[in-house]
Amino acid sequence: MTAEPIAPVQPRIRIDSPGMRVLRRSFRNRSFQVGFVILVILILACVAAPLITHADPDAIDPSNTLLQPSQIHPMGTDGIGRDVLARFLYGGRLSLWVGLVAIAIGGLIGTTFGMISGYFGGWLDAFISWITDILLAFPDILLALAIIAILGPGIVNAMVAVGIAFIPSFMRLTRSNVLAVREMSYVEASRALGGSHLEIIFTHILPNVMRTLLVLITLGIGSAILAGAALNFLGLGAQPPTPEWGAMLNAGQKYIRQGWWLTVFPGLGIFFTILAINLIGDAVSDAVAGTVVMPKTK
Repeated sequence: MTAEPIAPVQPRIRIDSPGMRVLRRSFRNRSFQVGFVILVILILACVAAPLITHADPDAIDPSNTLLQPSQIHPMGTDGIGRDVLARFLYGGRLSLWVGLVAIAIGGLIGTTFGMISGYFGGWLDAFISWITDILLAFPDILLALAIIAILGPGIVNAMVAVGIAFIPSFMRLTRSNVLAVREMSYVEASRALGGSHLEIIFTHILPNVMRTLLVLITLGIGSAILAGAALNFLGLGAQPPTPEWGAMLNAGQKYIRQGWWLTVFPGLGIFFTILAINLIGDAVSDAVAGTVVMPKTK
C-alpha cells in the first residue's frame, strides 16, 4: 500500500493594493478619526431628518416667529415661523450634495482632459493648456459667478458652475503627473510590447495619478461646499423656500440682532463640515505621501 503524495501547501498571497494601504494609514491618523466622526454624525443627522424632527421645513406659522431655541424648537424659528432645525437638517442634504456633485463634475472633466493633454502632448497639449491658463486667471468664485450669469440662478446651475470652476485645478494636477509618469521605464516597456494607449493609461498611469488626485478630491469637496454656500448666500443657487445653509445665512442676516440662532446654526453646519473634510484631507495627504504605487507586471 503506497502512501499518497502530500500536495505542497500553497503560500497565501496577500493582496495589498495601494488604495488599501492609503486607507489603513488614513484610519490610523487621529485627524482622520476626528474628521470622520464629525462628518458621519452630520451626514447621518441630515439623512435621518424625518426621524429627528417631524416639522415641515417649509411650513409657515406667523404666530411663532423668531422664537428662541427651546425644547419644542431646538434651533428656534425664523422670521416667518419656520422650524430652523428642520431647515438645518434638510438644508444640510442640499449643501453636501452640491459639494459632491460639483467636485464630481470638475474631477471627471478635468482629469480626462489632463490625461489627454499630458499623455499625447503636441498641439493638443498646447491648446488644452492654453484654455486652462485662461480659466486659472479667474478666481474660483469669480469664474463660478460668471458661469451663473450665463446659465442663470438655480441649484443645478450652481452645481455646474462650481464644478466647472474646479476643472482647471484637476486638469493642471493631472497633466503634471502624467508628464512625469509617462517617461517611466515600465510605461516605455509596455509601449514597446504593443500595449494600447487605453491599456497604458488605465494600467500604469492612472493608478499613480490617482494618488495625488485623491488628496485634491478630498480637500476639494470642502472647497466646493463652501463655494456652493457662497453662491446660495448671494441668492444665485437654491431659490426660496428651498432650505440650504448658505441661503439660510442670507435670510437670517437681517435678523442678526433679534435672532442670532438664524445665522449661528447654519454657520456652524458649514464650519464643522469644512473642518471635518479638511481633517480627513490632511490625513489622506499624509497617507498618500507614504504610499508608493508599484507598476503591474504580466
